[in-house]
Amino acid sequence: MRAPILPLVLFAVLPLSAQDPAPDGESRRQARIGRIEPAAAPRIDGWLEDPCWAGAPAIGELTMVEPWEGREPTNPTTVKLLHDRHALYIALWCDDRDPASIRATQRARDARLDPDDRVELMFDPFENRSTAYFFQIGPGGSLGDILVSANGSRFEKPWDAIWSGEARVTARGWQAEIAIPFRSIPRKAGATSWGFNLRRIVRTANEEYQWASPTQSVPFFRVSEFGTITGFGAIDDGIGVDVVPFAAVSATRDPRATDDDPRFDPDAGGDVFYRITPELTLAATLFTDFAETEDDERQINLDRFPLFFPEKRDFFLEGSSYFSFGPGSDGGQTTFLPFFSRRIGLDRSGNKIPLLAGVKVTGEVGPWELGVLDVETESTDVVDERNLAVVRVKRSLGEQTALGILGTAGRPTGDGANGVVGADFYHRFQRFFGDLDLQVYMNGVVSQSRGTGGDGESFQAEGHATGREWQFRAGSRWTAVDFDPALGFVQRRGTRHWYFTPTWQPRLGEGHGIRNFAIEGRLQRFESWSGDRQEIEYGFDKLGVELHSGDEAGFFVRRRFQAVTEPFDLFDGSSVIAIGDYWTTRYGIKVESSEGRPWNVIAELGRGDFFDGDSTDFEVDFAWRTGPLLHLALGYETAHVDLGADRSFTTQIGEGRVDLHFSPRVSLRTLAQYDNESRELGWQSRLRWIVTPGSDFFAVLGAGWLREDDDSLVPTRQSLTCKLLWTIRF
Repeated sequence: MRAPILPLVLFAVLPLSAQDPAPDGESRRQARIGRIEPAAAPRIDGWLEDPCWAGAPAIGELTMVEPWEGREPTNPTTVKLLHDRHALYIALWCDDRDPASIRATQRARDARLDPDDRVELMFDPFENRSTAYFFQIGPGGSLGDILVSANGSRFEKPWDAIWSGEARVTARGWQAEIAIPFRSIPRKAGATSWGFNLRRIVRTANEEYQWASPTQSVPFFRVSEFGTITGFGAIDDGIGVDVVPFAAVSATRDPRATDDDPRFDPDAGGDVFYRITPELTLAATLFTDFAETEDDERQINLDRFPLFFPEKRDFFLEGSSYFSFGPGSDGGQTTFLPFFSRRIGLDRSGNKIPLLAGVKVTGEVGPWELGVLDVETESTDVVDERNLAVVRVKRSLGEQTALGILGTAGRPTGDGANGVVGADFYHRFQRFFGDLDLQVYMNGVVSQSRGTGGDGESFQAEGHATGREWQFRAGSRWTAVDFDPALGFVQRRGTRHWYFTPTWQPRLGEGHGIRNFAIEGRLQRFESWSGDRQEIEYGFDKLGVELHSGDEAGFFVRRRFQAVTEPFDLFDGSSVIAIGDYWTTRYGIKVESSEGRPWNVIAELGRGDFFDGDSTDFEVDFAWRTGPLLHLALGYETAHVDLGADRSFTTQIGEGRVDLHFSPRVSLRTLAQYDNESRELGWQSRLRWIVTPGSDFFAVLGAGWLREDDDSLVPTRQSLTCKLLWTIRF
């Protein structure tokens, strides 16, 4: 199988995909949005007493999805939508039969609202039935947003829009008020309708209600199944320019240096965003700073393949869906990304490479989606100045089909040039078999290198079917030995990977404490490019139950073969795995308690073979939400590996969090981490004050200590950074 085959396959499928009709010919649920003058806009305070709400149209009642599909909700919900020339306004009345049971512990921006009651809204302003903007609010006042792409297959959770909302618990339940400026989200110019869906989650009862497509067989995030809100009128975007300057000052100290006086580094720069059209945004950055980004979570690698750390920096997360390629995973695991923005501005050890400037264009033009990124990195002691570029173009061929291309240029570290060119294809088959909804992905990528590395290719085909009780994911990824995407992430090269992961969740009727059983299987095989077997794995990732309370428990058992062709070290070089064939069997249990309680715990215990020895693994995470103000969390994982004399070791990773949320706009998060491979204890306290939506003050205090052989802790680093950024809109 070589590169020219993929385009032939894609073009063979295109005539079929271009004829794709609307979902099953069914009419979408519709609601109408009201229009007001700016002078009549509501005050966003959560009280919902503004005169405009009295005459605003409601979208209609929701329908229960969980636990009983199609029923009338136990707790009524009223939703009203309005807009003026500048913003979209939403009013939520969430009645509750037992207001004392409402969970309202989350205040912070972008908090995980899983422990709380909440309402989630999704808008598709282009009505392309693929990309959507997700907003959520809980009764504690927490606001969150996510950029959703690939018809609900990709989620950019750290993405932030500028919007506001307030919530209050009342004698009848809880209510909320939201304002989303039209300038905060791209949209189709002149559109009178948007795609839309909404759901409400009642945490204590573990119930879900939904507006459009309220079925258990269709995930809420499936953009193609949204309903429609109509009635949008004229919108005023102003000039369409956002200027976001920042000023920062850092004080750093190395206690081990001869001159250990603090070093002060003032810094300034900023971003400019220009809405070329309502659909297309130009962003430019100068002297970009990421001092407020939270530290990565510690990981210890107990295999020979590189670990994956997600992107957390705002500049790269903004519009990141326009650069997504393929399904983003192989068998549900992130193992292959031809473009991975984390390669820019960070070396392979995670050390920062300063960004001098960057420009980015993202958005849509008719049926086309466009993403262009060009960044200049500063020279350091280990790498020269670099120019790095990415271009991504995707064409929609009906609501259920898309074809795209991707190109990257530049090598962020090392010598020589590097480029990648790829094409990908997506098509959705509705009701493919029974209630199963099938999504098909195909892609091919070619890399070319000069000076360092070689030329290589990679191909993938994957199908993902989802239904009420069954899910299937099956596919294959072929990656050549010389495939080298310098701006991407590839976990394994020189492999042909085949995978199949079935999931069955049979549901029980009323009168049982069990909501459903959960059976999740796994079968995968890795071969070399020439066909020799490298790895085989099969077994069950979960054999368990999920209760109506939200508690879960299950067993797992896996059988695995690995052919090690080159020796490698584990745990800081303390143990060597020799060349050979290894068959291993592992089994264990995992228990998760519901987050609907003030506290919850997740614990997993595993035992079994490990290469030519054995190991016992244990992991536990405990969280306690004492109330909206104080949240505590502890995590610990360990693995005792016994490979025989002088080759045994024990890994340990510990983590503690203390979060104070003084209000929805002011929070102080403290994270302490330790692992016994690096032997470093790290601490970061991060204060965030949202002065006004889009304008933030950060103060980040960090410190590190190295654990010596006598168990003493020696300070290694100390830092304090204060940063103020402000959004000015024209």
